[in-house]
Amino acid sequence: MRKDVDRLVEDPHAMTFFRKYDTEVFQKYDVECFDYTDYPHKSFWSEEMRSAQYEEALVSTFSDLKHDAVTLYVHIPFCVKLCYFCICHKEITSNYTRIRNHMAFSMHPEIDLLIALFKKTGIRPNVKEIFFGGGSPTILDYAEFDALLGKIKVFVDISKLDRFCVEVDPRNVTEAKLRFYKSRGVTVVSMGIQDFDLKVQEAINRVQSYELVKRMLNTCRELFTSINFDLLAGLPYQTEASMRETVDKVVELSPDRISFDYFRYNEKFYAHMKLLKKLDAFPDAVLKRKILAIAVEGFKAAGYVRTGFEHFAKPQDRVAQALAQRKAMYTSLGAIAGSAPSCIALGRSGHGIIGDRYLFQNHYDQGQFKQAVDKGLFPVYRGHALTEDDIMRRDIIRRLRTYFILDLKEVRQKYSLLSFWMYFQQEYELLNAHFVRDGLVFLDNNQVEVTELGMHFAELIASVFDRYTNEALFQKLNEAEAKC
Repeated sequence: MRKDVDRLVEDPHAMTFFRKYDTEVFQKYDVECFDYTDYPHKSFWSEEMRSAQYEEALVSTFSDLKHDAVTLYVHIPFCVKLCYFCICHKEITSNYTRIRNHMAFSMHPEIDLLIALFKKTGIRPNVKEIFFGGGSPTILDYAEFDALLGKIKVFVDISKLDRFCVEVDPRNVTEAKLRFYKSRGVTVVSMGIQDFDLKVQEAINRVQSYELVKRMLNTCRELFTSINFDLLAGLPYQTEASMRETVDKVVELSPDRISFDYFRYNEKFYAHMKLLKKLDAFPDAVLKRKILAIAVEGFKAAGYVRTGFEHFAKPQDRVAQALAQRKAMYTSLGAIAGSAPSCIALGRSGHGIIGDRYLFQNHYDQGQFKQAVDKGLFPVYRGHALTEDDIMRRDIIRRLRTYFILDLKEVRQKYSLLSFWMYFQQEYELLNAHFVRDGLVFLDNNQVEVTELGMHFAELIASVFDRYTNEALFQKLNEAEAKC
């Protein structure tokens, strides 16, 4: 690996944000890591944390009337058609009876358990945001949506929400249904775009034209206060040229927020991704980073604020404003304004954050989920009680992914550390051995700063502070460097 990263040259064929660095840097650091929607990652949570521990966490956290505001996440695990890039928990079906049965005999009973606990203990979480995700929530018919919302209204005042978001599928949502959502208090819609190039859409089995989305947005602009787009970099057949066209179209459509993450290939857990692998058309390590860099410059040139590693928002958006006030953070729901950091999650696979201490996730399996609620138990199958060290490291990881800079004095004072680098001596050695030397990170006694080059690898840099995985990361990087 060359050490002299000062020998950088402008690439006249790339946009100004992206510089042509040694391809070895991109190859070396093309290492998979967790996306840190939660810390520690769910694979380190304990299956001994079940229904009883979940109840205790809810009561201990929300008994205090001054507790932080809460987000309610509702997972609808159904889609009509499989998208080959998908990493969400979902069930592909056109059988509406299966959907109706799940709602009536699994989802509703879970909510009933929550209502009963709140009534018994006298607690009432201060729910200020609701997010319906999936799967595809738009698969629910009007009656099913109303029945679900009716249950939620028992403990949530919809009229006092700061934000009520529903994830919609542009391919099957109608104008009538959008107006229905508005009438029920929905204020925000989020939609998966991924890419506007037809060849890419056909490869990932999600064809939705620019014209279709544009027509739908005409209605959305009339009805909702905010519109979110999700896009991915690293999909089959993506090129620099195609990404520039997609970015231009997104800018023209002008969503209020944009999530633009890297596609994460994992055939071990998502067998359907093998269909993409057969195409032999994935962008290589350099092109994948370049595609995201093109998007970053395009969105910034259009006036968007980068609100974290893969998120963008218009300057007037509450997340952008929270970023300026250093109140924004990253959670399983993406970049948030920090106003409702706790999250109660409902539905199969739903995972939530209870206060600043507890993490829980529901069963993936429908049979296990229903078996639990039939017994009057919350369908939780694993969780984690964060230690003080976990809380500090989660905070550090969130700051690095969101702001690309870490104020060490601020961390020392907040967590009563005599010396930041004395506590994080192993992390200091790992950062210096690779990231600092290769020009991805600058550090001293005052701060850790991710450089422009390092921003391409912000998640990987943040993972240095993951005490559960950083030794394995160090080994991977040593092995990768040896191959360069």
